[in-house]
Amino acid sequence: MPIDCEDQELLEGFLTETTELLEKLDDDLVALEKAPSDTDLLNQIFRSIHTVKGASSFLGFDLLVRVTHKTEDVLNRLRKGELLVTPEIMDVVLEATDLVKTLVADIKGGDIIDREIDETVNKLIPLLSEQAQQAPAEPVVDPASAGAGTEPPAAAAQSAPSEPSPEAGQPSAQPEAPSPNAPLPPAVSAAPAAKKTAPPKPADNKGGDDLSDSSTVRVDVKRLDDLMNQVGELVLERNRMIQLNQDLQGGNSDHILFGEEFGKLTKRMNFVTSELQMQVLKMRMIPVEKVFKKFPRIVRSLSRDLGKEVDLQIFGEETELDRSVVDEIGDPLIHLIRNAMDHGLETPEERLAAGKPRTGTLVLAAVHEGNSIIISIKDDGRGIDTERVGRKAIEKGLISEEQLAAMSQREMFDLIFLPGFSTKDKASDLSGRGVGMDVVKTNIKKLNGLIEIKSEKGLGSEFILRLPLTLAIIQSLLVEVEGEVYSIPLSSVLETLRVDQRQFHVVGGQEVLKLRESVLPLIRLEQVFKVQRTAERDDFCYVVVIGAADKRVGLVVTRLVGQQEVAIKSLGNYLANIPGIAGSTILGDGRVTLIVDPVGMIDSGDNAAAGR
Repeated sequence: MPIDCEDQELLEGFLTETTELLEKLDDDLVALEKAPSDTDLLNQIFRSIHTVKGASSFLGFDLLVRVTHKTEDVLNRLRKGELLVTPEIMDVVLEATDLVKTLVADIKGGDIIDREIDETVNKLIPLLSEQAQQAPAEPVVDPASAGAGTEPPAAAAQSAPSEPSPEAGQPSAQPEAPSPNAPLPPAVSAAPAAKKTAPPKPADNKGGDDLSDSSTVRVDVKRLDDLMNQVGELVLERNRMIQLNQDLQGGNSDHILFGEEFGKLTKRMNFVTSELQMQVLKMRMIPVEKVFKKFPRIVRSLSRDLGKEVDLQIFGEETELDRSVVDEIGDPLIHLIRNAMDHGLETPEERLAAGKPRTGTLVLAAVHEGNSIIISIKDDGRGIDTERVGRKAIEKGLISEEQLAAMSQREMFDLIFLPGFSTKDKASDLSGRGVGMDVVKTNIKKLNGLIEIKSEKGLGSEFILRLPLTLAIIQSLLVEVEGEVYSIPLSSVLETLRVDQRQFHVVGGQEVLKLRESVLPLIRLEQVFKVQRTAERDDFCYVVVIGAADKRVGLVVTRLVGQQEVAIKSLGNYLANIPGIAGSTILGDGRVTLIVDPVGMIDSGDNAAAGR
């Protein structure tokens, strides 16, 4: 049923505030379970639900009012000390929160669906009876219990303390917009036939619907002020440049003085442009906490499903990166956390038998390093058994005995990223049926990121993701290939080597170079881009070692030109999706240079290897 709201601004205000409250609620509820005596946190949770209920009542969202009202009543009993915080009660409250998210998502989509909410509401009702678990405790006094100062003015004006609700199952007529002082609709009622009916959406990540809006970014006013100041500086330098040009055209300036002034102007323009660029990038930056805050809830749910005790530790959630990158890393991190919980960490009994504490530790950390962000998922579990991994890969026909025998330990770790690989004898919902780690690899490759595994059998594993801070402006390595200049994203460059080509070997039709303990496949850019050779081949050349996700290849180039910060320009629809090309950029001398796509290069190397 389409939403009929006369005041669109009021509706948008409701959705904005409700989304913010619900995004934090999961984290707060999980934290409350660990610290049930934290009265401030409990009051904060209560006020959040109370605010959503009050605003929903004012706007006439009946289903939302019913769920939030019962949830608020349960939280009120917890505040008064009439109930104790237990995992079982928290399960029900979290389920209700998920349902609230689903209902808000319906409203946000502009089409209210009459969802079946009775199953969840009926789990809340027994917690309100006098027979429910009681605990002698002092009531928690919260001066803001009525929600004063936390609701939108319109919602606050319409709100009132909760009234006892009628018994479940009693028939009652529902007004279109319930009066705040009237009893709420019953817990069980027949849905009108005119409305769509649907069951609650399944929450795959055990965290309810993601209500975040990726099309908007909230920006600190100070950052806007800084941006405006830099634009003002740029206008001043533009005016100075116009004046210099007029003086030169009119013959009012000698060349020496002009050269000095132009040199100063160039330095100022460079400085102001860099500052302006940094300010714009900062406006797109958001803390990685936006993704991290989902994980306490996910870890709680998984640990209960798996019968494991897990201490999740999060560091560096204030680390900022580009919005476009944040939107892409959620799924890979969920898969890695599931993998650590399911495969890595042992049950309490297994840990005690191995001489470890019964509670496993899972550490999620983020840190800046140059123009990259490093995200690490580390557990103190059983580690990766490379022998078992190799055996499973052979059983599934993913590799041969000969290939396994020639593999280094790092290459054996990387086997878990192969499509269809799993060490589980039975597929489980948690492990993703053998596609989880493949999804991780695909998403990280898409971001031009790198993934590395460190593991020691019996001690634990660490998955390290290296991601670019932004996808719009990049640090690049300029290389020359027979007179043509190409740009390679520096985030994908692992190292550069000057090599005698006589050290190259051909294995199965593929040029390779033995690099320390591994064999590095080589790709000649002159062949990929069909560049005409301008001179006799020199014995010495340069190899740029690039990586995407778990793969590494060496790009053979004529010489290294240097590093430069470049803005990625699209080639347009006509030239889009050319293998090996990520876009283009314009150099200082006006030449257009193609930007090499590391993922495309590595994929083409894989395809060549598969076809030989």
